[in-house]
Amino acid sequence: MKKAFLLFLSGILSLALPAQHETLFDDFTSFGAFGGPMIEISSINGEVGADVGGGGALVLDDFFIGGYGMGTDHPDLTLAQDIDGEIQEINYNIRFKHGGLWFGYTPKQYKMGHLYTSLKVGWGKAQLLNERFDTPQDRLFVLTPEVGAEINLTNWFKLGFTGGYRWVNGISRLPTLNDSDFSSPIGTITFRFGGFGDGWQWD
Repeated sequence: MKKAFLLFLSGILSLALPAQHETLFDDFTSFGAFGGPMIEISSINGEVGADVGGGGALVLDDFFIGGYGMGTDHPDLTLAQDIDGEIQEINYNIRFKHGGLWFGYTPKQYKMGHLYTSLKVGWGKAQLLNERFDTPQDRLFVLTPEVGAEINLTNWFKLGFTGGYRWVNGISRLPTLNDSDFSSPIGTITFRFGGFGDGWQWD
């Protein structure tokens, strides 16, 4: 009986030893991480200006996945309002901010100049700002695909230039404004600082 048990145990061990523990990242050969600011030029309510933000992500070979945030309150909107029985022109600043997931693909990033693409999937809000009046705000969904080129300035600093389109959905309560006033072609400058997998290899 003891001999049979030992034979059974040795058979189980022989099957288990060659097996390897599989993980989510088995197919990736290099990894890294980065963070940095970004500047987005776009139009809001017909006024061209800059949205400023930043983001960070985990690098897996030629792909990255992380998060971002953007915002501005530079655009103006003037509304005619009845104030104590008198029609007055009231000026508002348009606050627009959003953030969420950030996906990217940068093939052949070991070359000094290479393709850079990304997709931002975010949520946020828009509101009219004025010290004298309370105004409603809208919750938004924002989708921003972009494509362009990136330059390796150093091993740890990459500078990207892209063009794309920001699609916004959810504007319903802001006076005289709608989704098309926030949806716009964009041009973006992205600064990425970090390690990009050139020297970091999986064991």
